[in-house]
Amino acid sequence: MPLLLFAQYKGSGYVTRGKGQTDVAKLMDCVGGRTAALGHIKDSLNQVWTLPALVSYSDMGFPFASDLYNSCNGKTFANTQSAIAGLNGKDIISIDADGEVITAYIFADNYFEMYINGVPAGKDPVPFTEFNSSIVRFRVKRPFTIAMLLVDWEEALGLGTELNGGFAYHPGDGGMVALFTDSNNQVVAKTGSDWKAQTYYTAPVKDLSCPTEQGNLRLSDLCNTASENDGSNWYALHWKRPALWFTETYSDTSWPAAKLYTNTEIGVNNKPAYTRFLDVFDRQGEDAQFIWSSNVILDNEVLVRYTVPAKLAGVSAVHPYFSVSNPSGGYIRIFTQLNGKYRCTLFDGMGRTILNQIFLKGEEKLDVSTFANGTYILHLEHENGAVENINIVVNHE
Repeated sequence: MPLLLFAQYKGSGYVTRGKGQTDVAKLMDCVGGRTAALGHIKDSLNQVWTLPALVSYSDMGFPFASDLYNSCNGKTFANTQSAIAGLNGKDIISIDADGEVITAYIFADNYFEMYINGVPAGKDPVPFTEFNSSIVRFRVKRPFTIAMLLVDWEEALGLGTELNGGFAYHPGDGGMVALFTDSNNQVVAKTGSDWKAQTYYTAPVKDLSCPTEQGNLRLSDLCNTASENDGSNWYALHWKRPALWFTETYSDTSWPAAKLYTNTEIGVNNKPAYTRFLDVFDRQGEDAQFIWSSNVILDNEVLVRYTVPAKLAGVSAVHPYFSVSNPSGGYIRIFTQLNGKYRCTLFDGMGRTILNQIFLKGEEKLDVSTFANGTYILHLEHENGAVENINIVVNHE
């Protein structure tokens, strides 16, 4: 509930004002990096809020991610292959002993913690800067749920700002991109608009009448983000994280969809932690997108979730976007994983088109109950150009 002290604010968050107190002056040392501190602030209900967020960085039970690029410790691999070759297998977190090994590549501005089915799988070794990128590997069975805490760190604790561009109070920005592959280097998940994202800490807020809410959307995209030299009396908004938000059983159906951002908007085109690994982050035909909540500048603590679907029984999983079952009960089942339009064309043995239709992401059933026995070619194409041809055998006996 909003505080009556700040009556001009009409939202559901809790309001604080000004700087917080520092509890941990420096989480790690990194030459050339910004100091990552932790602190707290109290609202007028005497509730304590951890700044910039409650994290598990110092919890040794939560494993650190492996390095893709990390100038803070000198592990600046030249390419993806070198980084993978440097791993010894002890980094693989076991969620399901009989599962498959999934490899996640992550670039987060600034910090992430990743859970798989509620199990801590990897956290960012660098909480602030220098900018780094990471690898997390885990063994799991599909379906599985990815849940991540994302934090845009701050120098002025409680105000979401840093010293930048000659200004003492410059609002920073966030952004996270990730690609998940199986042991055959096939994409099983990538960040995009089909992920869910919700914000839990927005700062700085100069005018409390600016933030608005539409259902579960916490909006501040029209608020002033200009840098200034005196922001010591600015406000911040805080929300309590839901219990068990990181587990596979938590329902995120009411969360907003993640918002997409370009490489230019995030500002990664000059960062080797990103540009050395375009084969994963900008993979041709399967480009992972930067995601965040609705405001990549003011939202500093964001939770994101995505569930990787199950493999269909008796399925030819020939493409990460398409899964197709053999005919059963007179139907072919098609399961698609990417937002947008798909075109499905079915050809008979003579190459003649006998079915042509367009559908959206999800499950589609094609009725082949009246088709003659024989082999057919199913042509699937997504609007982004991804295609696959699959042999389908119809046998009604």
